[in-house]
Amino acid sequence: MNKIDSRCLIDGELVGGDRRGDVYNPADAREVVGTYPLLIPADLDRAVAAARRAQREWRRLPAVERAAIVLDSVAKVDAVEGIDELLVREQGKISWEATFELGYYEALADVYHGMAGELDRGATLLDDSLGVTTQYRDPIGVVAAITPWNYPVGIAAMKVVPALVAGNAVIVKPSPIAPLAALETFAALADHFPPGLLSTVTGTDAEISANLMSHPGVGKVTLTGSTATGKLAAAAAASTLKNVTLELGGNDAALVLDDRPVDEELCASLLANAFPTTGQVCVAIKRIYAPRSRVEELCEGMVAELEHVVVADGLHPEATMGPLTTEQQRTIVRELLAGAESAGAKVLRGGTMLGDPDRGWFQQPAVVAGCPEDNALVQTEQFGPAIPVQPYDDVEQAIDLINATEYGLTASVWTHDKERAQHAARQIEAGTVHLNSHGLFAMDPRVPFGGVKHSGIGREMGIEGLRAFTESHVVNFRVA
Repeated sequence: MNKIDSRCLIDGELVGGDRRGDVYNPADAREVVGTYPLLIPADLDRAVAAARRAQREWRRLPAVERAAIVLDSVAKVDAVEGIDELLVREQGKISWEATFELGYYEALADVYHGMAGELDRGATLLDDSLGVTTQYRDPIGVVAAITPWNYPVGIAAMKVVPALVAGNAVIVKPSPIAPLAALETFAALADHFPPGLLSTVTGTDAEISANLMSHPGVGKVTLTGSTATGKLAAAAAASTLKNVTLELGGNDAALVLDDRPVDEELCASLLANAFPTTGQVCVAIKRIYAPRSRVEELCEGMVAELEHVVVADGLHPEATMGPLTTEQQRTIVRELLAGAESAGAKVLRGGTMLGDPDRGWFQQPAVVAGCPEDNALVQTEQFGPAIPVQPYDDVEQAIDLINATEYGLTASVWTHDKERAQHAARQIEAGTVHLNSHGLFAMDPRVPFGGVKHSGIGREMGIEGLRAFTESHVVNFRVA
């Protein structure tokens, strides 16, 4: 696949810009996968003006009609050739993960096509001898969608689809680390929606991101990223009192109860949910809590499962794990492992760099035992292939340890006892708690998703995710 020079979509036109940024292949940093425009604030102003103009007409359509138009766009997204390979080359994930991610758009379009009717029906709040009070849901206006580099197309779809169905215009700002697949995907829709309704902008944080989040013509900011980035977004949005939805960092725990056999199925499932996209997923398992008497057995089983992991270029047919996306992210993970070892932890397997360390960001996945609870490997979001296995003496202690971080995105309980699982799940401080599953493979677009504490504000997906792109509008026809 040749180098691709992507363009932004503004007011129905594809814009290249005078300046370009490079995107590198994490499997071979010598390769420039493609380039993207470095836009200027005037380009952003144009995008916002076009979005406001388009949205005034779009909002007048019934929600079910808007949803049908969005659903019809799936065929054009699916027709974009080579997008899965492009996603692998710019982000580093393996091929089947790219295919999985690219399915988000269709799945979400289908779900919200089925939910759109609620927006057309007002909800009767009061109906008695004094009259009727009805609540409607109105679109917000222009939505700024700030998306990360780990799932650049899928997470953009989580924002774009419901925002459009709700009657908004959307301006997508992808991460400069992996913007190409998203830019190419939405470029394919240039002639599907009214000009300006869907735009993409790329550029520096100072010129584009900060101005987009604080722009007076933008009514809502929806961002997926780190907790630090989320705080910056909230501060920027506060200047004009914007509505915000923030899906931020996670430090997901998996709680293994003592009735669950430590077998190949359990060990394989825990690893699969710890290391999707090389562990660079906010909803990946990042720490495992097991009964103290079972920790050694669990660690041995997980180490044995790591023998089946093939770390290679995501396009390699035998690859089961790709590189980390950036050299910086590999450095972060390596420093966390080194800090854990200095504190007395033992890396049972993995943690070493693979291949030429200056060319590709490959690293063996690591299982870690004996890590102090206050160590950074346990308390922070690693965002990489390293998983600490922590002991507990009773379930209440385990839950206290799970809750003792600033994060609360998702968690899971692994047991065959549903009653005990329910008891534990209700005590864990997280937006979602799963049973015998976790993360990406347990999520359903019909179900709301989001975190508590420093893991975010608001919800995406499900009917709550649709309502998040609307404002309440009450019509009160009652005699005073």
